[in-house]
Amino acid sequence: GGKTEWFVSYYDIFTRNAFGNYRDILKEISFNPLMAENLSFLYSRSAGYVWDRFRIKAQADENFAREIMQLFSMGILKLNMDGSPKLNDQ
Repeated sequence: GGKTEWFVSYYDIFTRNAFGNYRDILKEISFNPLMAENLSFLYSRSAGYVWDRFRIKAQADENFAREIMQLFSMGILKLNMDGSPKLNDQ
């Protein structure tokens, strides 16, 4: 397909940084075109740019921050101290 290189490049980030640090992975992921396309920040513009150019108030795109939290840090589940998922609000 047309985006095979994007997927290979994305995979290579994790291969290259498997024993590295979190910051390096986040930096490379942030600039990867596959991440931009899967979220909504490909071709998006900052709220400041939209205001300066068109005088329209725009909201910040929070999709990238949410995905970083869910995929690469906190996850979507609350965990017990042993790493098992919490099943209720105890």
